[in-house]
Amino acid sequence: MFFKFKAAQPAEHDNGARIIADMVDATQATVHFTPDGTVLTANGNFLAALGYQLDEITGRHHSMFVAPELAASTEYKDFWAGLASGQVFTGQFPRVTKEGTTLWIQATYAPVSGEGGTVERVVKVATDVTERRLGLQEIARGLEAMSQGDLGVRVTLSEQADIAALGEAFNQSAEQLETAIGAVTQVSGAVERTAEEISKSAADLSQRTESQAATLEQTAAAIEELTGTVHSSAEGAEKVESIVSDAKTAAERSGRVVTDAVAAMSQIESSSEEIAKIIGMIDDIAFQTNLLALNAGVEAARAGEAGRGFAVVASEVRALAQRSAGAAGEIKQLIGQSKQQVASGVELVGRTGQELQQIIQSVGTISDHISSIAAGAKEQATSLSEINLGVSQLDQVTQQNAAMVEQASAASRLLSSDASQLSQEVTKFRAAASPAPAPARAAAVEELQSPAAAAALHCAAGALPAARGWDDF
Repeated sequence: MFFKFKAAQPAEHDNGARIIADMVDATQATVHFTPDGTVLTANGNFLAALGYQLDEITGRHHSMFVAPELAASTEYKDFWAGLASGQVFTGQFPRVTKEGTTLWIQATYAPVSGEGGTVERVVKVATDVTERRLGLQEIARGLEAMSQGDLGVRVTLSEQADIAALGEAFNQSAEQLETAIGAVTQVSGAVERTAEEISKSAADLSQRTESQAATLEQTAAAIEELTGTVHSSAEGAEKVESIVSDAKTAAERSGRVVTDAVAAMSQIESSSEEIAKIIGMIDDIAFQTNLLALNAGVEAARAGEAGRGFAVVASEVRALAQRSAGAAGEIKQLIGQSKQQVASGVELVGRTGQELQQIIQSVGTISDHISSIAAGAKEQATSLSEINLGVSQLDQVTQQNAAMVEQASAASRLLSSDASQLSQEVTKFRAAASPAPAPARAAAVEELQSPAAAAALHCAAGALPAARGWDDF
């Protein structure tokens, strides 16, 4: 308890107490109440602050200074019951003046006990803090508006120096925050547009990469199949090269056979000429024999009967000579025909040899070309194998790139979503010329709202004493 009647004190102590009481009475508003709240007396500071005369309040209840709804509340009754029981209350309280305006005071209600310990009266010592309270309320209003996203709010500066400094700091902070949020709004809008473009580009790139990967996979399969075909062609070319080489060898052997046949036919022609000579000689012999037989017959005819037998022999010899001459003529004719046929055969075999030489040359040329084709097919098969390996590696890399592009696309979609969310969050703040948030964002605005203005006020004015939960009194 702040006050208590005591027995007589030394004179010097009484003088000190009187000095303190005079100082309090001169600088503070004081009121004395009965324990139930009836006004006993009040000093001039209190009367001047509320606009009353002493006789207008003496004997009346404290409830004349509070709002009617508060005077009728249970809390107000408990407040006076607590004072009557010896409790002390300190805090800021709203009071109604004679003109009906609200006045805020920083007050302490202290019960005064008598010798027996019972509360005999209640003394209130108060200071007018309306200007300070209004200044803090103004700052609280700004904080509340800022908590709802209004960055264009500015507070009116109080006449209290410390509150004015706080208000000035608030206005500067709000201005800087408005500038920063404006820049963030522009940047977030640009980021959102860029993120959307990146997301679209990433989606298109992902689709094209998937298509490219599928095409490359098909190309790899086609090249692999082509590689197998070229390997088969190379093997076939090697077999054809072997067959053509064998054919070339056979043609060369045939050429040698034809050459031997031409030589043999030449020898046959030579033999036929020798036989023709021999037959000519036989024909001459037959002619001579025929002449001799004719002469022998003439001589036998001259001899008469003595030469008749010789004439028969001569006749037979002549007949044989004529038959030999006929046979020799026929043989000569056959040999002549045989000679012509042998000459024709030699010519044909010679032409055949020439054709075989051309065939041998053509087969050789074909063999050279096929060898070149076989070598080229081998090189192509090797190159295609390397290409197939490269395409397979490229297909694998493309598949990996496709996966990476898909991840990049997902990341860009996430970035676009985050940028959109950032833009939505930034639009919750509005500058002096910005529109209010759309109704669809009301829930998000509510999430950003701070506690009530009174709580913000206490945070801003943490130096003020706590009111023990009785701020409404």
